[in-house]
Parts: sequence; structure tokens; C-alpha cells
Amino acid sequence: MSRWIAGFCVAVFFGFAIAVEQMPTSAGNFWLTSLWAAWICAVVWVLTRPSFSPLFAAFMAAMLLFVILPATEAQIFNQTTIAGSDERAGVVRALEITALAQCGMLAGAITARTLWRVPSFNQLSLRLSSSRLDRAARRSIFAAILGIVAFSALGGASLRSFFTYTTSGGYGTFIREATGNLIFLMAAQCIAGLAVVLLPLRLGSAGSNRLSTPLFWATLAAFVLLGGGQRARLFVPVFAAGLVWLKCSKGSRHPRRIAAVGMIVMVVLSGFVGVARGSADSRDVTLKTVLTQPFGSGNNLFLPLAGMASVVPGQFPYLDGTSYLQTAVYLVPRALWSGKPQDAVVSLTRTFDNGAGLAIPEFGEMYVNFGLPGVIVGSLLLGVLIELLSIRFARSMSIRESVFIAVCSAVLLDIFTRGAVAPILTTFDPLLVATALVCRRRSPVLAVTHTPALSEPLAPGKSRCSVVRP
Repeated sequence: MSRWIAGFCVAVFFGFAIAVEQMPTSAGNFWLTSLWAAWICAVVWVLTRPSFSPLFAAFMAAMLLFVILPATEAQIFNQTTIAGSDERAGVVRALEITALAQCGMLAGAITARTLWRVPSFNQLSLRLSSSRLDRAARRSIFAAILGIVAFSALGGASLRSFFTYTTSGGYGTFIREATGNLIFLMAAQCIAGLAVVLLPLRLGSAGSNRLSTPLFWATLAAFVLLGGGQRARLFVPVFAAGLVWLKCSKGSRHPRRIAAVGMIVMVVLSGFVGVARGSADSRDVTLKTVLTQPFGSGNNLFLPLAGMASVVPGQFPYLDGTSYLQTAVYLVPRALWSGKPQDAVVSLTRTFDNGAGLAIPEFGEMYVNFGLPGVIVGSLLLGVLIELLSIRFARSMSIRESVFIAVCSAVLLDIFTRGAVAPILTTFDPLLVATALVCRRRSPVLAVTHTPALSEPLAPGKSRCSVVRP
């Protein structure tokens, strides 16, 4: 089936190339064709090789949805206005940046697969303590709720406005109501994602006949994570949970089909949440609005990149790595350091987005720091990192390592779609720390309590204890 999909992608590309050839020759058309060609090559490569990488496939899906489709609309259909600003002047440069980034990621992924041995995907067959997993889920949700309550009590925001979907103001109402520099307390909200990450393990744990308990905690965690209206806070742990499920599920799976279905579900859910989090007079939750919202301005990363390319380096100099160095600075709460500088990428974006809160892809941050050489080198390293995480995840025989890699991979994907490393890492640091605590060797949460008999014979010289490690 994957080869049929690859053939379809190639046919689409040739049809697109013929259509572009009928248009007047321009630099924008050249870079757009190059972008589609590089993306098609990446998709064919990821679908036809023996070892499938769900992480790289997710990056390519995000590239298509958030960047390539808006880029095509901007170049061919002249849809270059976003947040009331026309970014036509930076479209060609943005197409060049995007095409180089796509080529760099593909080259990096191929390099990693060439230099490092690609193992077969090792599935883990294990049983964990249901009581310990439930306890960890409860604690993570209570910690998240405590952070929200503390933000409300100290900042003066009404808890009634926390749930975006029931307030008249919509997204951002709860944070706007608060006074003081307390936004770091809202980061604790992401800790609830641990309950979602552990859900696949809980469903397959010992004594899991009562499924109502883990499903209740996961549902409560979803409400807490989505309450403020930020989709990434739920999608990051959901993606990580999907990777954990692939690693620990029983029986043969078709990861390519599962990845395709999962991405479609995420897009539809993203559309529903995007519509529902609007203000009271714009919550028209219909099939049309849900299906079109993921392709709207809220997920358009290309035009903000074009806006960034139009002002850097023409009006503002390159950042020379400032936004990456701010990662350590952002760990300090503004309540303790009132003079903490604003994120450099966010500050640049505000010069042309009219306060709409637009975002650029991660290779856009590479560009505003180091120019086109930074895009090429940074995308190459990003491709290598993606495949190294995939290889390590496939090879791992430790549930602790697998869970931590899954969460790190999900955070990396969110960084790619919201190119501002410092604030994104600050947002998800509580989830990363909570996951690290659960995955440490002394933690009993992921301690194996029972390992069922293996269905396949063991290799000579290998004991059963060496097959699955906690």
C-alpha cells in the first residue's frame, strides 16, 4: 500500500509541475517547484523504506499542512494577506528558505540512516502496576490543577473564565484577566499530559479489567489541558502516547496506516478545537468550519515567515543566536526577574503581525538568527536529530527510555511548528521534568511487575531477562 501512496505522490508532483510550467517563469515558481519536489522525495523515501519512522512522517505532514499548502496559495493564488498585513514582498525569499529547509531535513535524515545502523522495531511485552500508574496520573493532574488555582488566586483571574469554550471572550481571556508576572504557574498545566502519556501503559497493565479508571483520568487531563484553548498542550502528550502505544501494543501493527489515520484524527480535532475556542459570536461549529479551520490563518506558518523575511535583515539585523541563548534565561520566572527580556523571535514577529500572535516554523528561527546558511545547516542537523530519535526509539528495550524519548519527540515536533525554542521549552519543561522523574531508575511507576511468556523462541545465549528491561 505504501508504494501505491508513493506512486500517487509522484503523479501529483508531475501534474503540479506541468501546471506551474504553464505559468510565467519566476523565481517564486522555481522555488515552489523545488519545494514540492523535495517534499515528494521525502514522502516517497519515508513510505517505501523497510523501517518506518513515525516521527519523520509527522514532520512531513506538518510541513505540508502548515507551510507547503499556504505557500502554494500565496505563490499561485496570490493569497498573501494575514492579520491585515500583506506579506507579498517576502514570499519569494520565504519560498527559498522553505525549499532549502525541506532539502536539508531530507538530507539529514538520509545521512543519519546511512551512518547509523537501522534496527528492526522492537516491541515491548510487559506488565506494569496499575495502582502505580493511576497514582502517577492522579498526581500529575492535581499538580496541574494546583498551578491553575494558584494562578487564579494570586493573579486575580476568575476560574470561570479558564474554560475558553464557555466564556464570551474566547481564547486568552483567563490569562488577560490576571495581574502580575505569574504566567510560569500556567506552565504547570502541562504536567497533566503525563496522565495521557501513561494511558497506553495503563490499559495494558496488570489488573486492567476496570478501564473506567484510566479513561477517567485521561479525560480529566484532556479537559485541563484544553481548558485554556491551547491545542499543543494536549496534542504533544497525545502524540507521545501514540508512540508509546506503538512500542508496547500487542500483535502485529501497520505503522504507516496507523500514522495516516492518527494524523487525520489530529487534523479534525485541531479544527474542532480551533473553532470552539473562538469568541461566543464566532463559535459556528459545523462540518465545514471544522474541516476548513486547520487550513486557515491560525495554522499558516508560511505568511508569517514571509513577513519575517521581509524585515530581516532589511530592517532588523540577524539575531546571531540570541533566541537560542535565551533558552536558559526563560527558565527564570519573570516574577523573580522583572527585567527579563522578551523572546527575540516573538518581538520580531510583533513588528508585522498587528498583535495577532502569529508563529513561524523552526527553520524560520534558524533564518532570523544565521540567514540562509543557518537554514541549511540547522535543517540538516534537525533531520539527523529526528532520525536519531527514531532509531533510538525503535532499538530501545527499556520502557523508561522509550517513554522519555516519546515525550521528547513530541516536544520537538511542536518546536518545529512554533519556531521559538525558548518559550516552547519553557512551556513544556514541567512535562519533561515530570516524565524524567517517572522514568528515572529508582521510580517504581514503570517497574515491571510481570512479563508474560514470549511467543517466539529466544536466540541462543539470550535469557528472558534480557528481552525487556524496565
